[in-house]
Amino acid sequence: MLLGVNFKIYPIAMLLLAAPQTAFAQEWWQGAFASEGSSPCDNNDSIVTFTDKSADMWEVACSVQKVQKLKGLDAIILDITCSDDEQSVSKKRTLLLKLDDNKLLRYPENQVLQRCSELEGNPR
Repeated sequence: MLLGVNFKIYPIAMLLLAAPQTAFAQEWWQGAFASEGSSPCDNNDSIVTFTDKSADMWEVACSVQKVQKLKGLDAIILDITCSDDEQSVSKKRTLLLKLDDNKLLRYPENQVLQRCSELEGNPR
């Protein structure tokens, strides 16, 4: 009887394992953001753009080494390696927390970011 149960579960388990993984396809934290209440994203030096592979800021480019989701929260930790115009390289850890109003809190900067498409006066 136990053998029969395993044969019923096995095809379902294989189907779940074979399903394409879309964990980071356009997640809530990906996109272009600027400081809350700032001017539209054109010519705004507070812009930060997050993708699954990079975090780009004014004069600083970072590559994402690891994305860690926090269980039970709309929050992630990004382990990033950054370099600036002077070619100095640093490793950083950033926490992004999704706020109720579709904004992000970026820590340790303790900065609230608003999606560029939602900033007032943005033609996009």
